[in-house]
Amino acid sequence: MLGISLLQYVHRQAKAAWSDLSMEQLLEELQQIQQFVLLYPRQGEKGSPRAAYVLSKQTLAQQALAKALKLDELQSTHRG
Repeated sequence: MLGISLLQYVHRQAKAAWSDLSMEQLLEELQQIQQFVLLYPRQGEKGSPRAAYVLSKQTLAQQALAKALKLDELQSTHRG
């Protein structure tokens, strides 16, 4: 029940960016937004491993949804 309520809330929020968005379209577009972590080896003996966080290429619709839903606030970043 909580999951359905949450999905309905997200759908209402997303409609601000895409007014005729169906629930199925919302789920399909959001499933295609991915984040990758690129791991790099140490540089020298004292250096620490590095990680770069990269989002998949997004369509204009996905960019609008991400902005409306404030997904950038959820994006992982480097935590030292």
